[in-house]
Amino acid sequence: MNRDNNADNGGTSETVEGSGSNNGKLISFDIDGTLETGNGPGPITLDMVRQAKELGYIIGSCSDRPVGDQKAMWERAGITVEFTVLKHMLDGVKGQFEADEYVHIGDTDLDQHYARLAGFEFLAVQMMDPLPWMQSPDGETYWGPQGRGYVDQLPPQPSKNQPDAWGGTSETP
Repeated sequence: MNRDNNADNGGTSETVEGSGSNNGKLISFDIDGTLETGNGPGPITLDMVRQAKELGYIIGSCSDRPVGDQKAMWERAGITVEFTVLKHMLDGVKGQFEADEYVHIGDTDLDQHYARLAGFEFLAVQMMDPLPWMQSPDGETYWGPQGRGYVDQLPPQPSKNQPDAWGGTSETP
């Protein structure tokens, strides 16, 4: 349920009433590295997102892409989402929507950081088990064009200095 459909968020988010039934679960998707439409395509397909929507999940995106770009991506896909926000504004989503579960799916430690700050469960797309809304009618999970890319840890943020990249160690600058 949308708590405040007319909230002014300084142009950083927008909420839209969904048409599906609310089953009390909200899913926030990172885009790049998470969704198949990302710059660095991720394993979650738009068909999976559509199925989550059809099952009544509250869905939207939380990315470092500008909100206008997020809205345009969803519009091109023909998917109506309930929210589009910048990554550091995820806590506002929890304030706007009442749900039993809040989940953010992403691919980096920065996604994990903001999800935890906002009180969301974080699922690393590279390591998560397939969820029911990800399965096709034949019961299989068909990951996006690049496959799942399973790893056992989150990749570091590109903006973080990597000791090997600049000749130092993690102890000395």
